[in-house]
Amino acid sequence: MPRAAPDDERSGAVQESDSRLAAKGSMDRDMRDPLPLASRTLYSSALVTVTDVVCSAGCGGARHEEWCDAATLAFVRSGTFVRRDRMGRHVADATRVVFFDPAEPYMVDHPVPGGDHCTSLRFDPGTLREAVRGAAAGRIFGRSTLAGNAELHLAHFRLLAAARSRDPVLVEEIALRLLQLCTEDEAGPLRGAAARRAAALAADAQVLIAASFSRRVTLEDLSRSLGVSPFRLCRAFRAANAGTLHQHLTQLRLAAALERLPAYRHHLTELALEVGFSSHSHFTHAFREYFGTSPSSLLHRRGLEPAQAAVGARRGR
Repeated sequence: MPRAAPDDERSGAVQESDSRLAAKGSMDRDMRDPLPLASRTLYSSALVTVTDVVCSAGCGGARHEEWCDAATLAFVRSGTFVRRDRMGRHVADATRVVFFDPAEPYMVDHPVPGGDHCTSLRFDPGTLREAVRGAAAGRIFGRSTLAGNAELHLAHFRLLAAARSRDPVLVEEIALRLLQLCTEDEAGPLRGAAARRAAALAADAQVLIAASFSRRVTLEDLSRSLGVSPFRLCRAFRAANAGTLHQHLTQLRLAAALERLPAYRHHLTELALEVGFSSHSHFTHAFREYFGTSPSSLLHRRGLEPAQAAVGARRGR
């Protein structure tokens, strides 16, 4: 059974260690023994928490049983560890995703020096219930590890970049895509009634986005307005449009910015904020990525001069 020291023996330092421990599981060990585990929250919302977790070589040791207090997906970024549970012995390296289930105790060992570095994802229970199907009774996940592939590795890479940008729609949509890739079996494209339902939901989402793209848009708000879960919304939109909600939102903002660009030659920051970007730099980066040139470079091309005059004339009326 897991042991914890009485409350009056738990110093602030130990409590901090406990909060770090929760990112990868609680350990049945003497609490006086320092735990070489550090974590940092990269993004957190009601839908998902993304955490950077570093475990040194002394973490684990396969001497103590551990467990997670919440269902967690761990994407190994570097290092290697061995996990033992009732399903067997599993080697976790940078080619694997590791599933931590609250109902599944385990042991961890580091046979290779250097510890490990992971990204952990925790989703709200409702999203997990919708995403995970066919798990055994009392469990959430039906497996301990999953071999990665190119799409999964690139999505993980994009998630870390999105967390740095702090774009909530981008972070949450990529996180949900990772959850889908990790929990759904291979399936063909939607057909028949399922495809029609997905197309109808995607169309409703497009209408909502068209009415609100210049403001802060979140998956939680969109899904609530449509009466569905964020997981279902993202899956339906991708199936119907062969693209993501965030891509659509960004492209809509960029199209609106391009239309208004000549009239904002000297006010690009104002234009960026007006169409929903968080900053001038965010706008310029997205513009260059999509159009292959920056807003200022495009404005200096002679082909835009007539458009500028026309827009200016319309605004002067």
